[in-house]
Amino acid sequence: MGVVLQPHATGQSMKLYAGSILLVTFAVLFSSATAAEKRADSVVAEVRENLPPITSADWSSFNHDVLGWRFNPVEQSLTADNAAQITEKWRFPAEGSDMEIGVIHATPTVVNGHVYFGTANDTAFYKLRPDGTVAWIFHLPISNGLVARRARNRNQLFGGNGILTSALVTNSGVYFGNNIGEFYALDRVTGEPKWKIDTRAAGFPNYHEINIFNASAILADGKVIVGGGGYEHPYPADPSYECCTGRGFVVAFEPDTGEVVWKYEVGEEPQKFIEPVVMEDDNGIHTFQYGPSTSSVWSTPSYDKESGTIFFGTDVHNAPRKPTKDNPRYDTDYSAAVVAVDVATGKEKWVTQVNPGDIYNMTLAAYDPETGRYKDGSVGDTPKIYSIEHEGQQIKVVGAGSKNGGFFVLRVDTGEIVANTPVYSGKPEYPLAPPRDPRTIALPSIIGGIQTGCATDGRNVYTNGIDWLAMNTRSGHPPEAGRVVSVAGGLKTENWRHERPTVNSFFGESGDPIASGIAVGGGLACFTSTLSEKLILLNAETGATVKEIDVGTVWSGPSISRGRIFVGTGSMLFLGQKLTGTLHSFGLPEEDEIDRMGSGKE
Repeated sequence: MGVVLQPHATGQSMKLYAGSILLVTFAVLFSSATAAEKRADSVVAEVRENLPPITSADWSSFNHDVLGWRFNPVEQSLTADNAAQITEKWRFPAEGSDMEIGVIHATPTVVNGHVYFGTANDTAFYKLRPDGTVAWIFHLPISNGLVARRARNRNQLFGGNGILTSALVTNSGVYFGNNIGEFYALDRVTGEPKWKIDTRAAGFPNYHEINIFNASAILADGKVIVGGGGYEHPYPADPSYECCTGRGFVVAFEPDTGEVVWKYEVGEEPQKFIEPVVMEDDNGIHTFQYGPSTSSVWSTPSYDKESGTIFFGTDVHNAPRKPTKDNPRYDTDYSAAVVAVDVATGKEKWVTQVNPGDIYNMTLAAYDPETGRYKDGSVGDTPKIYSIEHEGQQIKVVGAGSKNGGFFVLRVDTGEIVANTPVYSGKPEYPLAPPRDPRTIALPSIIGGIQTGCATDGRNVYTNGIDWLAMNTRSGHPPEAGRVVSVAGGLKTENWRHERPTVNSFFGESGDPIASGIAVGGGLACFTSTLSEKLILLNAETGATVKEIDVGTVWSGPSISRGRIFVGTGSMLFLGQKLTGTLHSFGLPEEDEIDRMGSGKE
């Protein structure tokens, strides 16, 4: 577009002339910006089109795979023979940097050398390049005034919009949920939001004001599938709170749009009682206005493609059902259970309870001396899908740990329990009476037993464990012990035990709990210890210690990918609290595959 100078123009003409100059200038600038945007879009499109495929070498979700194994089957660079040589390759933020990030509670996700993680406070989601530099950062918005008030309190684990879950990374997207029931889909290349679902707001089926995501997502049958629900454990401590209406769920989203394909809700819908249900225990008298409340699903699901089945564990009831003459139980079969649903429809296939009679919130006693029952024995561990020999036949099973301290193996097709390790039922006091069965993996308690993150290589199962029996008495006694145990998949044989030595902590002399997820690969079993603050590498075959590395305050479990071990640090929990985090990448000293990636191609 040309502009003709008119030197003898009138004043009005000069105004029109000046205006045309401005219009032309804006047009040129807009045209340049548009061209730049088109070039940028073209570059992004090209990168997106040429992304390398996600393979078994990557750790693309919390459990590495939809089977829930937490096992990298193709790791060859790291072995039990050379892993003693590993060293820190980089950390983020870099050593000496004045940058600070929030706590990393979840297992890092690693795809094509790029690392994805969110923070539990100072909330943001990060993508790092293979060399540890920032690819992009997505800052989560504060959604409302209540959240803003909670978010300012960095000590409050379940306040604010913090991320405790691992990301699912697919060919195009990054998916994760947070502490206020929001579920995000980000573009993998740019970090731009694709969609967001608020499960506390109208528009989400049967939304609830205390919904939360503590489970990580998987991609199954073309759907993004994740568990969540109403986390009400602490709320009955408020006398004005009418307990309890929360309900666990597993939901399937369409990956590109966030459309709800199906939603499975755990147990029957809580109802207001005509007359309140009253229960009494060692903590006093408890009045319930609503029930039964099935709490949130914090077990990351698994998927069996052959049978088209999703498996997950459930939390315990926060409030009871109304007992009847025909059914005097206060709980239902959905408390502390393993559940199977159809991947296409979300329709229930079977439910198997592993800790009967379990109704618990933070106002209730954690141990019932009349029944000898320990409470809060929920199933947060992913049901891992593998095969065993049973009664002379090969059968497909799911194996999962419970906070009651037992590991349970169930048939995939029927949910029948075919094996389990012993569950302790003596009083919460020492010396133990009766003595524990030597095959007991962990003692039950509200912060004990088997939490989550057990692993398998298809032959053997690797379980974490916490002994904190005295926690049931609220005595302030420190954890008694922590361990990792390897057992054959059918539980008939125990291969080895790794018992953690006692440590000096803020408790004084204490056991060393193992609550993090276990990562298996390259003949190694890797995990972190809560109070000794170490990353620990064991020979997966023998249980022998290969190496221990001081990493500082830690709750995150590690992941293994392409010759590296990745782990996040920091913790918002009272077991050693540090409110800033670091992402560590460990590998062998010589140049490796990830070194050669440099800043990557994404």
